[in-house]
Amino acid sequence: MEGLTGRMTARVRGVVLDADGGPVPGARVALEAGPVPLPDVALLTGADGTFALDLPTPGEYVVAAHGDDASARARLTAPSEHVLELRLVPRGP
Repeated sequence: MEGLTGRMTARVRGVVLDADGGPVPGARVALEAGPVPLPDVALLTGADGTFALDLPTPGEYVVAAHGDDASARARLTAPSEHVLELRLVPRGP
């Protein structure tokens, strides 16, 4: 797939899970950091906790997921197809 600059991009697919390993529908997932400026846009996971994000350019990214009082982060390098499992960890008091 090609990005806006004509370069190849990647897609990251994944699932957001709760502490017990169950899928989290409606969790907010976004690119938190990357090699280029990123829009402040998030998507919501589907009923089965899954999501898919397109990465605009090759490089290192941080993907973040947020649910009710819990969050998770993962670091990945594009351009390759990635499948992430983000397990939400409750936030401290």
